[in-house]
Amino acid sequence: MPLHQLVKSRFFVSFFVTSLLSVSLGAQSLPKPKGPVLLTVSGKITNHNAGDLAEFDAEMLDALPVTQFATTSPWHAAPVTYAGPSLKHVLTAVGAQGKVLNMKALNKYEIQVPVDDAVAWGPILARRANGRELSVRAKGPLLMIYPFDSKPNLKNDIYYTRSIWQLQHIVVE
Repeated sequence: MPLHQLVKSRFFVSFFVTSLLSVSLGAQSLPKPKGPVLLTVSGKITNHNAGDLAEFDAEMLDALPVTQFATTSPWHAAPVTYAGPSLKHVLTAVGAQGKVLNMKALNKYEIQVPVDDAVAWGPILARRANGRELSVRAKGPLLMIYPFDSKPNLKNDIYYTRSIWQLQHIVVE
């Protein structure tokens, strides 16, 4: 079929418009969680799987690249080895486009964290401590923790208060 006839066909026009919108918006669908939702991300994000939200279950979080480090903290005198996806990888997965993260915990604690922390300081959303899954009783199922020992300038109240445990919701603003 000659190109001028192809362009006139409904299929081509529909395909072209759909492709152009997908590329220009940069939006992607995340897989749907199969298990209980551990983390919900909303706000200024481009990738969704539940309406305007991005929901993650344990399997989805574990599928992201895992970062691990050992560090001391005000909550444990001896070093604890934490493992989980980096905040940076979670924000990338949802296509975050804001400057501030309003983080909310199961116990209603809320803290605002600059998006820049994700790159500058490398906090992780720990799912495990010393190889064990974090339970709600042990500050889980998600604990945002900074690598305090490898970056001693983080050892202050600013970053200790940003280390939110029982994290359940991030609003990108």
